[in-house]
Amino acid sequence: MSKALANPWAGRFSETMTAGLVAFNTGLPLEERLFESDIDGTHAHIEMLRSVGLLESAEHAALAGALDEIRHEWRSGDIKLQVELEDIHMNLEALLVRKVGELGKKTHTARSRNDQQATAQRIFFMRSTRELVDAIGNFQQALLEHCRQHPDLLMPSYTHLQRAEFTYYAHWLATYVVMLERDRSRFLDALARADQSPLGACASTGTSLPIDRKYSASLLGFREPTLHSIDSVSDRDYLVEFGAHAANLMIHLSRLSEEIISFTSQEFGFLALGDGYCTGSSIMPQKKNPDVPELVRGKSASVIGNAMTLMTLLKALPLGYNKDLQEDKTAWFAALDNCMSSLGILTELVRTMKPLPERMRQALQGGHIIATEYANYLVRKGMPFREAHRVVGELVKLADSRQADISSLPHADFAAASALFSEDIHTITAEDMATRKNSYGSCGGQALGELLAQLQSLLDAHQASRWSVHP
Repeated sequence: MSKALANPWAGRFSETMTAGLVAFNTGLPLEERLFESDIDGTHAHIEMLRSVGLLESAEHAALAGALDEIRHEWRSGDIKLQVELEDIHMNLEALLVRKVGELGKKTHTARSRNDQQATAQRIFFMRSTRELVDAIGNFQQALLEHCRQHPDLLMPSYTHLQRAEFTYYAHWLATYVVMLERDRSRFLDALARADQSPLGACASTGTSLPIDRKYSASLLGFREPTLHSIDSVSDRDYLVEFGAHAANLMIHLSRLSEEIISFTSQEFGFLALGDGYCTGSSIMPQKKNPDVPELVRGKSASVIGNAMTLMTLLKALPLGYNKDLQEDKTAWFAALDNCMSSLGILTELVRTMKPLPERMRQALQGGHIIATEYANYLVRKGMPFREAHRVVGELVKLADSRQADISSLPHADFAAASALFSEDIHTITAEDMATRKNSYGSCGGQALGELLAQLQSLLDAHQASRWSVHP
């Protein structure tokens, strides 16, 4: 391999890079996952060069064939990228030169590593983010299927981590389907803004050669080329958006994980996890630890940190390409990998976890959980809610003084609190009241069925419009 190829910028230097700089300067092996995206970008670039007359048809055919061979060899594991060549781009050019000689160097016509890198990243971003959107949808589907398996199971709902009212188990779990739908929509918005090709922006100000950026963008499946050449090579807004959306996603997964951890504890006992998704203790034989949700909860901290890294990386960066941008992949890939692995394992976990109905029913018997419905009872008989709230609150206080639940008070206490209380107050049950909660989005049987159907419709619509174009 020639010295000129190993150091394509070395013409104005009198010394070669030191071994320390070679190791410190390289983007490998982190960016190796972009290698096939770089092949795709190069394929589109040489086809565009052929179309505008900067490559002969025979030259294009030879280069295209060599690129296909390199892709096959890469997938077969026969290629090992060389750190001395700095990055994937110079490695790809070196491989082309090895196959087709000096012709391989023509792939750099009207192209800089700046726009080459930006293009490879955009291609990989579009593909990997779409895979993440699909993974979110798969997890939503698993949650919905679990909800449908347990449509009539009541459990307490909580505010301030205290029993507040009652809801259906499916209504509680569907909360996370709704949260994830927002996450999915945010990533889709980010994809729409990132759907532009930087290819052809060159180092920063474009080129005097007669290229066709719209054609190369279309070949890669992008909606259009980027608007401004300097911005094309320095823009990483799409990664900042990704980092923020990934942090939000992981916060949601962490909140679900926290509730799973709590609900599987002996103090709650609402859920049981499959043994295959738990670990034990090296000293306590009885332990069954919920490591999956604990790890997801921990990984959320890393992804939040990745978002901050991406923003901090850009906050004082001057325009044009700067080597600092090589570090964007460290945070981006880490966030992507943590999101994908967390979604994958939680999807499996949800499909195997089991609710424990008896413990949930027991929890409905304490904490004065029926109190709000007693206040609503008075409202239905004409009492202003604030007054009804006071009346029932005093009954709660009375029950507390007797170390009893409000539902166990004798009728005489209710009658003394308000003449509006009739004997039928004692027929009110959590099951009856939950069924009646049918305002839009509520937990009642009808409202819950409509909610689950609406969520399924959203997922079906996404499934029906699976990606037809893959940059």
